[in-house]
Amino acid sequence: MKRRRTESHDDNANQMKLWNIVAIAGSLGLTLFVCICAGVALGRFIDSHAGTAPWGMIVCSLIGAASGFLSLYKKAVRLNEDKPSHMEKDK
Repeated sequence: MKRRRTESHDDNANQMKLWNIVAIAGSLGLTLFVCICAGVALGRFIDSHAGTAPWGMIVCSLIGAASGFLSLYKKAVRLNEDKPSHMEKDK
C-alpha cells in the first residue's frame, strides 16, 4: 500500500513539474509573439501616416523582435536565479 501511495505522489509531482514547464514555455512564446505583433502594428501605423511603406513595418518589427528576445533573456535569467538550491546540486 505504501508503495502505491509513493508512486502516486511521485506521478502527481512529475505532472505538476510538467505543467509548470508548459506554463513557462507558453508564457515565453506569448511574450515574443506580442512583442513582434506590437512592432508590426506600430510599423503599419507609421507607414500609413508617413507614407514610408514598407520600411516602418520592417524596422518596427525588427525592433519588436529584438525587444521580445531581450524580454525572453531577462525572464530566463530570472527563472534560473529562482531555481531551488537542491536543483543546482544535481549538475
